[in-house]
Amino acid sequence: REVYRESGISGFWKGLIPTLIMVCNPSIQFMIYETLSKRLKSKRSGKRFPKKNITAMEVVFLIGAMAKLGATLVTYPLLVVKSRLQAKQEIGRNAASRYTGTLDAILKMIRYEGLHGFYKGMGTKIVQSVLAASVLFMVKEELVKFVVLLVARSRTLLLTRSNK
Repeated sequence: REVYRESGISGFWKGLIPTLIMVCNPSIQFMIYETLSKRLKSKRSGKRFPKKNITAMEVVFLIGAMAKLGATLVTYPLLVVKSRLQAKQEIGRNAASRYTGTLDAILKMIRYEGLHGFYKGMGTKIVQSVLAASVLFMVKEELVKFVVLLVARSRTLLLTRSNK
């Protein structure tokens, strides 16, 4: 009722455009992750290093963290705009300072706060999201290794049984 009273039916859709664009965050994150992972693996396959998979620690502290950091730097301004649009804007305030939509919010933020306004609070978000992504990629890599091992063992068992 409060949202409807303040903004009408359109109030239920505030922040939709930035939210839809934010869907690209995981795509950017995985693209960076896969690119860095392939580069590291190709360097490892050179003559100086024996062929070896990337360790979980490297994924946690290097690749996973860098991938999430890159994705967050690119998409964080949209998260700020979305939050601003969805935040309750007091009716008693100056109507000119209220946001009427995504573009209006972006323009007012640039005008009154400058570009750094889009990155307010990013330090906390980076700590939270980079740590979460690092753990996610570590678990992913370990699960992939485990599944590959299981598949190899099951193939060996099947070949052994079929040869008997």
